[in-house]
Amino acid sequence: MSPKASPTTARSAIRAFWEEEGARYDQKDAHGIFSEAERQLWTGALGAIPPSSRVLDIATGTGFVALLLAELGHQVTGLDASQAMLAHARAKAVERGMAITFVEGVTERLPFPDAGFDAVTARHFIWTLVEPEKAFAEWRRVLTPGATLVADCSLNTQVAAHHYSDDVAAALPFSGVADPAPIVDDDGERRRAVLCARADAG
Repeated sequence: MSPKASPTTARSAIRAFWEEEGARYDQKDAHGIFSEAERQLWTGALGAIPPSSRVLDIATGTGFVALLLAELGHQVTGLDASQAMLAHARAKAVERGMAITFVEGVTERLPFPDAGFDAVTARHFIWTLVEPEKAFAEWRRVLTPGATLVADCSLNTQVAAHHYSDDVAAALPFSGVADPAPIVDDDGERRRAVLCARADAG
């Protein structure tokens, strides 16, 4: 069994990886919309969110989901730990004339008040959570009662190994999950939509 990095070490390594990856992220498969079929898939999934919602896009990256949410008429805030990713997201929003708020931060300590959002989205992110219980508790905290979560979970058990060192990959509880059941938590308090992608998530 590989040694496991501490949460602090793992988060630092993950942030460093995405800081470097930010410049080429959009050119890789599954990191954007490359066909009308993909657009329809994501538009359909995001259709679970009521119109004109306040939406927090967790791990917004270069803004793919945030931009699509804004196109659908939502009030969008995108959060990411990578300054490089956020720079690309802001540039794309400006280019398209979209008023999206982008904030640097980590999901285990969201810099937002309680019940400030009607929906949370998280694309290509659950697999790379270091402390999912803390993250999910924060997601619940910032959501209003009856709010919506739209997230995807990679079913590729090698996804972490494709991105991180062995000790960091070993520190990610959901990186090797081949079944979404341990991740999906439908406690009846909120309406949830979960997409499970078999392609590499990044």
